[in-house]
Amino acid sequence: MGFGLLLIGCIITYFGTFLAQISAFTNILGAGIILFSLRKLIYENKLFIASIFLAGLLEISSIISLGIQIFGISSVNTVAVVFAYIADASLLCLAIMLMLSIFLLAKNVELPKLMFTSMLNVGVTSMSIVFYILSQVINNEIAVIRLTLTYIIFQIISSVLMVVVALTSYAKICYEGDEKMQKKRTGVPFYDTLNSMFDKAFSKNKLDKGNGKKK
Repeated sequence: MGFGLLLIGCIITYFGTFLAQISAFTNILGAGIILFSLRKLIYENKLFIASIFLAGLLEISSIISLGIQIFGISSVNTVAVVFAYIADASLLCLAIMLMLSIFLLAKNVELPKLMFTSMLNVGVTSMSIVFYILSQVINNEIAVIRLTLTYIIFQIISSVLMVVVALTSYAKICYEGDEKMQKKRTGVPFYDTLNSMFDKAFSKNKLDKGNGKKK
């Protein structure tokens, strides 16, 4: 169930960033779902703990940023900008930590294509960070436009790869005892319906992390 919710959270969070007017809201919703999904995954890889910290930081900074926007508190514009930068940094760093964590899981069950895709996304996201920083520190208007466009392109590629990695992880990796865990419910109809759909579609193709054999 962890990867199913992670997939939903990544779609909402990373594709929501391209909708500037509601990006703070999608960050809050998406980060919350990602946090919920990591409850189980943290027991499989310690790097997911760092992901929880970054997702929490994204959640908090986005809530504060959205609150300032809603109430229009002009006296704290500087604070809003600071928390917007924190949210952006958390978003990018979270992508890298999630990919590194999944890379290690994929390595344990010998899934080379998933390993390659997750590390490819680490590289793509790292490049987006470089162009993001450059777009913020360089003053030349023409250069900023080009750097921002390049950053957006890398972000689009990174977001697509993020979804591919999360979907492949759900389709290919499960844990010892997951055949029982899949029957458990979160109590949230939307999540449970989606997870049920994912289970039916991918359960036959999953690999058991415990022994690396097909079920």
